[in-house]
Formats: sequence, C-alpha cells, structure tokens
Amino acid sequence: MFFSAALPLACLPSQPVEAVEGGSATLQCRLDPPINLSSRTVEWNRGHTLYVHVYRSLRDDPDSQMLQYRDRTTLNHGDLTRGVSTLTISNVSLSDNGSYEVYLPQLEVRCSTHLTVVTKEQENQTKRERLQHNLTSSWREKWYIILNLYASNREAGRAAIIPTVLLILILVCWF
Repeated sequence: MFFSAALPLACLPSQPVEAVEGGSATLQCRLDPPINLSSRTVEWNRGHTLYVHVYRSLRDDPDSQMLQYRDRTTLNHGDLTRGVSTLTISNVSLSDNGSYEVYLPQLEVRCSTHLTVVTKEQENQTKRERLQHNLTSSWREKWYIILNLYASNREAGRAAIIPTVLLILILVCWF
C-alpha cells in the first residue's frame, strides 16, 4: 500500500496474480477513497520508464507502449470512473513475469502488484499435485473416521459378540 504526499489517498494493489503462459492476466489497483480517473493520466509500467500501457487525454496511448506489449494490453475504461485501474495482458509469456506499477502522475500515487507466469506443464503439475493431495487427504480422513469408529465401538462390539455366540450355540444344540 502506498500513500500520496499530496492527497490522503491509499492505492490498494490486487493480490499477486498467477497466469498460465499463453493465457491472460488481470492486474488491478484501486484508490481509497475512490476518485474518478477517467480524465487523468494512468501509466502502467515495469521500472519507472518502461511503459506497459498508457492512458492519457481520455484515450489509450499505444505510441508510448513497449513493443512487447503492443496489441496485448487492455485497460478497463469503465473501472476508471470508480477509482480502479484494471489492466489485462493477453497471451502472457514467461518474460511478462515480475512486478508492475501503476502511476497516477497528477495525484502522485504509485501502486505495485506482481505477476507470476507459469508454463502449461507447471500448471498441469500443480493440478496433479492438488488432486493427489485432495485424494490422499480424503482417504486419510475416511480411514481416520473408520478407525475411530472401530476404536470407540470395540467395547460395544465385544459386548455384542458374546450374546451372538451364545445364541448360535443354543440354536445348534437345540436342533
């Protein structure tokens, strides 16, 4: 969270974002209290001068943008009216990994967030690990319940076995 020296504003970043290579990533920072940003300059950057996306004079400014982000970023103009800067980066690559900053020059406010890009193989591995963990946990929980039921009913089970055996003996002897 960053505070402006000029205005009592806080810029609240989104949680770190994880995206799969080739997919999309949505980065977001919001002002508290909200201020309409649609008429202000909004600069998303990596480092203070490497522009990922620039919005000024009520429109996007692709000429200021780094070539590697050209035609891959979208700023949600509707969110700007609510004091929220939402940037979507499409077709993310491993080189997009890292910290991003939104800078509002007229308000002298900066806000940072982090993007982690994983390969499809890493995502699949993570999914397999989660599934395996869930299955293992599920079976562990079931066995734990069964063993606890067995342990708690062991004495009751013994009490039921004796009359059952006696009943069988009586029936066998009777016939």
